[in-house]
Order: sequence, then C-alpha cells, then structure tokens
Amino acid sequence: MSRSPGGTPSLLLGVTSLELPARATRDRALEVAGRFHEPESLAVTLVKALDVGAEAVYAVPSPRLRAALRELRRQVPLLARLPLTPPAEDLAYEPLLLQGGGDGFGSGARQLLATLAMFPAARFGDLAPRVAARCMAEAPLLGTRTWAGLAIAAPVTDLALAAGNAKFFERILRFGRARFGGVAGFETQNLGALLVALAKWGIAPDFVLGAVNPAGYAMKPSAAAVLDALGTCGIPVIATELRAGGTVPLGEGVAYARAHGARGVAPDLVEIDDVAAELRALVAAVPVA
Repeated sequence: MSRSPGGTPSLLLGVTSLELPARATRDRALEVAGRFHEPESLAVTLVKALDVGAEAVYAVPSPRLRAALRELRRQVPLLARLPLTPPAEDLAYEPLLLQGGGDGFGSGARQLLATLAMFPAARFGDLAPRVAARCMAEAPLLGTRTWAGLAIAAPVTDLALAAGNAKFFERILRFGRARFGGVAGFETQNLGALLVALAKWGIAPDFVLGAVNPAGYAMKPSAAAVLDALGTCGIPVIATELRAGGTVPLGEGVAYARAHGARGVAPDLVEIDDVAAELRALVAAVPVA
C-alpha cells in the first residue's frame, strides 16, 4: 500500500461541535456554544491549542470560525472536514470541476492537479468528482489558511463504504492530496468495517478518524471489531469520541486509544474544559520513541 509524502497528525483540536450535532448532553453543548459565541474567545482558544502542541484544528466551514481566524495574525493549520452538507441532498448535482473556488482557492498549479486527478472519473458520472467539486466550493469558506489536510465527512465515507465503492476512495484520495497539502483521509461512523475494507482493497489513506474509547461508545460494528482492525490493518487512525459522550475522563480515553493502536487523537471542544492544561497534559503523556 503506497502512502503519500504527508503524515498523520498526532493531536488535533476538534471544533466541529460548534456547527454540527455533538455526542454530548444538551446542557454541555449549550455551555460550549455560549463560551465561544464571540470570535475572540475562539481565537484565543485556537492559539492556546497550537501553543501547547496541537498540530492542526479539525473544522468545518462556519462564519464563527472564519471570524475567529480573522482575529489572528498567525496561520492556523486546518484539517478540513468536507463536504459540510448531508450527501443525500445534492450529490446528483455536478458543478464544473474547472470552476474557481474564490479566495485564491481555485487558482494555480494545485487546482490544475486536483482537476486532472478527477477528470477520468468525471467522464463516467462517478461519485468522487461530485464530492470533490463540493469540497472545492466549500473549502474557501474556511478562509485562506494553511491546509493540514482533508477529511471526507462520515456521511459520504460511509455511503461509499456501504456501496463497496473502492474507486471512490482511490480517486478522492488523489484529489485530496493534490489540493489539501498532500494529506487526505476519511471520517467514519463505522471504523472497524472501513479499516477492513480499505486494507482489503489495498487503499492507504494518511488517516481515518473514528470513535475509540474504553466504553466502546460509537465503536462500530462493535468495539471488538474496531480493536481487532486497529491491531491488524496498519492504517493510521485518529481517535475521536474519546470521552464516550462525557462518561469517561479525557486522559483515560486518550490513554486507551493510544494503547490500542491509535496514531493520533482529536478531542473536541465539548470534551475539554481547559484547552491549554488538558492538551498540554496529553502531549506530555506521549511516550518518547
């Protein structure tokens, strides 16, 4: 299985819960939303996370994030979770792949490489160019910042997985690596099945994001299947849902994920009370190679 020149992030700060439904109590979700209502508070939190060792911010396009980024003079590496909208809504729509994305996103050699990577599939009505076109249309909404990579959103990933569409995974990886800094992977709600399928097909993304925690919460098709795949498939995994919906401490969830083979972790804002202190502790707990 060939790999890209990119690498797998070991620590991300997830901020997707500010825009997407989160596996947390209603009170917790409202508390976090209120805490980061003003862009200045989110901007300060992003800086704190990067200062203590987070390699990138895992995010979806949102006005709140763009406003926070405008408050900062420093570059914030973004791992983009795209596309944003549910795939059932408009994946039948195929905008032109050569259409520019605005904010400088749709220009230059990297745009050409991304378009060429999708051209053969576009001729035959494949899913990959439709998803790629939406990613290119939505990515500028994140602002012109440093790309840490692309993660295809779970609804799209799991749709392609259910269809056994290996070609989609191959083609969208080529596109993502050409357009988002050489690193691309997949978010999934069925981590065990996806890892097994990718290994069977000989497809090696730079990472897969999925739930890993000591309670087995959201680990599909079962906790045992996920742990077995983590130990045998050799595909880098970035663990999410580390607190199992708020039922275990963050440090315990991260230690469990790392002990069972996760290459990286991506705690979300709803899982963290003190970003600087808790992320610093996670960095300090990483064993020295």
